[in-house]
Amino acid sequence: MLDRINMITKISLLFAILLFISAGCTKTDNFSPFTVEEVTEEVDEAYIPKDLDDCFAHLKKLLKPEDIVKMRSGTEDDMIQYHHGLGRWMRNNWGLWGEGSRLAKWFNSKGIMHPDDMSGIILDSFWRHLNDKPIKLKEQVKCYQDYWEKEGQ
Repeated sequence: MLDRINMITKISLLFAILLFISAGCTKTDNFSPFTVEEVTEEVDEAYIPKDLDDCFAHLKKLLKPEDIVKMRSGTEDDMIQYHHGLGRWMRNNWGLWGEGSRLAKWFNSKGIMHPDDMSGIILDSFWRHLNDKPIKLKEQVKCYQDYWEKEGQ
């Protein structure tokens, strides 16, 4: 009987730890482009932008006004907080993971191959766009290319 209680206690503890870990992993930032009520057929079949300007126009349609205000009022470095929320959404819904979407091909033509780099450029560029700053795409591309060259890839 004591062995059974120990086993139940261990399983309960393991379950509690897993819940704690998964809660921490899934809430990396507060971005969700849509609430459950707002999910539409258009979202299920997401429009894929053709370039950065098209990304900006589409993000302005997708995001809530308060999200745009929050992004604009933060710093460019603050945009990293959207990497796992909005960034993941873009990578998954805009075909940046090897599906060869027109947006991925546009980035590939600029020398950007990794989806994380693509979403990083979109997020940083969106902040610059919102704050009327120069996009400096060539400099952003070079930064990512220098990183991968240093990594030997």
